[in-house]
Amino acid sequence: MNIKGCCNKHLYLFIIISIVTSILFISYYDLSFAQKDKEDKEEADDKLIVKTRIHLKDIDMENTKSIRVVAFINGEDIKQDIPISSIDKTKKTLNVDLIADKENDIVDANTPDEYFVCAYQVEDVLKNYNSFTKFDCNESDLVNIDSPTVINLFRSGSLVFSKSKSIYDASLNAPKGPEIDTVKIKVYAPLADKKDAEKLVIAVMIKGQIQSEVIEDVQAELDKSGDSTIKRTFTFDRKTDIGLIQIGDRYHACVASEDLRPPEGSECEKRIIKNLNKVNGIYAR
Repeated sequence: MNIKGCCNKHLYLFIIISIVTSILFISYYDLSFAQKDKEDKEEADDKLIVKTRIHLKDIDMENTKSIRVVAFINGEDIKQDIPISSIDKTKKTLNVDLIADKENDIVDANTPDEYFVCAYQVEDVLKNYNSFTKFDCNESDLVNIDSPTVINLFRSGSLVFSKSKSIYDASLNAPKGPEIDTVKIKVYAPLADKKDAEKLVIAVMIKGQIQSEVIEDVQAELDKSGDSTIKRTFTFDRKTDIGLIQIGDRYHACVASEDLRPPEGSECEKRIIKNLNKVNGIYAR
């Protein structure tokens, strides 16, 4: 027997098997990564991004502990707390990506659907709990659902906080009513032009707190009430985790449903708290 020839034959066979195995192994991982990249891209394509640009010039970096960003976008409520220690103070702006699904079981995002974003400068609540928290809010339309929509907060020239602060300051000299533990906000969603609506969501935000409720059967509720307006009253604890709800605080309400089109699947409105001892009303569309 030619031992050398036999060994060479086995060696060649081993090399061929190794090469084939390597090719299959590489092909498998190439396909796996390609599939994962495809899935990641599809998942990204399903997301709606609102890029919130917070201008840092007017942020009190010394006394602010965190920035709370709260929003209602395409039927979804979003809340983020950003520690000041995590912010690059050499930058002029902080970009916060707020991400929602383009489609859900209530509404599919489209232009010019409305949304709002608010940001609060949260100080040391143990020291400044009763103070008036500095904030800014912006309400806008979706510009493009396939690329990020940009919205600005704390930009020079914004009068949102100064208007609220003037109402708060005036309230300090007004007669004090009884102390209250809760703040009630009643949201109205008139549907005289959309009486065939089937399902919608109502949301309201104040002092960085957001509540929402889905009305599963709009028709049943309209039949029961005998009018064309859906109403919901939301109760908030006046003592929030970022401070007391005060006269002057701004609140936003939105209603969203695919059945509201045209014009928008999501509509929002805003008001300012002027009396803590009564129910504060707002029409969301």
